[in-house]
Amino acid sequence: MFWPTVLALVVLATLVCYASYLIRKLKTIEGKREQQKQDALLGIKILIDSYLDEQVDRSECLLRIRVLLDAHYTDWLSRLKLGRFDEISDVILSMPFGEARQQMDVSIRREHDAVRRQLLQIHEAELKSELELLKEWLGK
Repeated sequence: MFWPTVLALVVLATLVCYASYLIRKLKTIEGKREQQKQDALLGIKILIDSYLDEQVDRSECLLRIRVLLDAHYTDWLSRLKLGRFDEISDVILSMPFGEARQQMDVSIRREHDAVRRQLLQIHEAELKSELELLKEWLGK
């Protein structure tokens, strides 16, 4: 009866050690995830300020904001009424970018640029107010 009790205690101790290891690992992962979310928050705020101050290419800025939001704040669309931002960023995301854009015919690339510029000009006031709203929401 002595050996089964010892074996049971050894197994129990091993399980406790393994459970504490998994808990520490989970806390580390959660900490990294929270840090990434904070970094994304800071990045989005900087991008919004750059957009509002007209320091960056506006379509590229909207694209980057959208990607960061989708990656780190999955509930942004259901919690905020950013219809114009959503619509325009969807259009920009549907167009090729990066290397795929560079490989496109120049005339098609110019057409895409014209569509982007037109959308941004037509909806400039709405985009600015929606980005201000987004910045306020992120600050809470």
